[in-house]
Amino acid sequence: MEWLFWVATAVSAGLGMFLLQLAIDIWWKPLRIKKHFEAQGIHGPPYKLVYGNAPDIVRMANEESSKPLPLSGHNIAPRVLPAYHQWEKKYGHDYVYWFGTKPRLYVPHPELAKEILSSKFGHFEKIHHNQAGPQGIGGLEGEKWSQRRRILNPAFHMEVLKGMIPSIAESGTNMFREWSKLISSGANEFDVFKELSILTSDIISRTAFGSSYAEGNYIFDLQAQQILLMFERFRSVYIPGSRFIPTKKNRQRWWVDGEIRRCVRQVIEGRERTVGIEKSGDYGTDLLGLMMNSNKKQGGGKLHNNMTMNIEEIIAECQTFYIAGQETTTILLTWTIILLGMHQDWQGRARAEVLEVCGNNDLPNADNVNGLKMMGMILNESLRLYPPAVAINRQTYKPMKLGRLSIPAGTQLQIPILAMHHDPSLWGSDVNEFNPERFSQGISKAAKHPMAFIPFASGPRICIGQNFALLEAKVILAMILQRFSFEISPHYIHAPVHSLTLKPQHGAQ
Repeated sequence: MEWLFWVATAVSAGLGMFLLQLAIDIWWKPLRIKKHFEAQGIHGPPYKLVYGNAPDIVRMANEESSKPLPLSGHNIAPRVLPAYHQWEKKYGHDYVYWFGTKPRLYVPHPELAKEILSSKFGHFEKIHHNQAGPQGIGGLEGEKWSQRRRILNPAFHMEVLKGMIPSIAESGTNMFREWSKLISSGANEFDVFKELSILTSDIISRTAFGSSYAEGNYIFDLQAQQILLMFERFRSVYIPGSRFIPTKKNRQRWWVDGEIRRCVRQVIEGRERTVGIEKSGDYGTDLLGLMMNSNKKQGGGKLHNNMTMNIEEIIAECQTFYIAGQETTTILLTWTIILLGMHQDWQGRARAEVLEVCGNNDLPNADNVNGLKMMGMILNESLRLYPPAVAINRQTYKPMKLGRLSIPAGTQLQIPILAMHHDPSLWGSDVNEFNPERFSQGISKAAKHPMAFIPFASGPRICIGQNFALLEAKVILAMILQRFSFEISPHYIHAPVHSLTLKPQHGAQ
């Protein structure tokens, strides 16, 4: 029976090592890092075993979600991100909180944001959520990211995007025809958030998949489900291996992921067959075709080699298209229409500009859309007050100096876009007022620091879909102003909420 003794000893030793490592990870390391920051004058909410401050963040957000804001209230940070707002008041501008066992340093300073996003680019990585399989450009680092960016950049050049204006306008024309019918039948109120979600989904289906428009619609319906499932996962503390457990939510994620991949693969393989038959070498002028053309060019005439994306990676980028081309633009347009409904004077000024530049009935086009200067100011002010993304998160993979601070390896950093956009020391005493005039001399002179305004991030990793989102928003908003006047409904509840992006909690009537 001696072997039983040795087995029991080995099991006990293994269990002891596991418990020791667990104690180091969930207690000793956080305590050591906490003392490291406190020695530099950085404090924050107390660390709690395993979950950190994540439950407090969720609890405070849930409490605030029952408290709507006044219609004129653009001071939204206390409602949208109550935990961060309260901790900043209690511990100062710089503090550390805990997301699980990971320390997260709150960095609301433009100069430090510039270091993280630009001058020390490459030393701070995005925080990844252990996604299985090929990743879109947002999940890549280093040379893989550089290679992917080179392939994708040609599809997002402004001159290329201007060629998509007719497709954007076609979707808008169809939607606004239905709005006119509703108004003629006596309807005088509807939820523009819901309507614009449908419209921008239609637009991204046309511009991303072109001739495969019907398949694109189905794919993006699936991706809307995927985003909701993704947000649920992001709000929970990561437990190693949890994504492999066949829970109900995981099974749902697996099915949606698999169905998206199946459908996109079908479209891509169809393009490849068509090109093979026609021997044209051209995969089309929609975003998918442009990406495949650039991919082939990068590979020296071959669609798939070690310098290009394989089909699974192209599928991952189609998922990126959805975020860049649908979610962001829906949010931007929704808050802009809400703001123009609240501020009728600016709605009138914007309409006058559209009618002068584009005419009463002519569709916006590549020649006149650049002339909508006031609309650009209005969209920027909307992005300042209601940025679709409320924060940028990064992490260090080695010890770093950031300003005066010494940052241990593995520390996460949060650049709070929303807080910086609402900081009176950067924007002045009217920071919580809707005033597009502040952008009259351009973005760089709108605030006291050029990095005070970063709705699409900044530096080499600035959002690749930025130009697409702004162009689409200009075209659609111009078409709305040509056709309709609007005001806020008495039933509208002003309740911005963070749900992956910054959404109106009860819709936008």
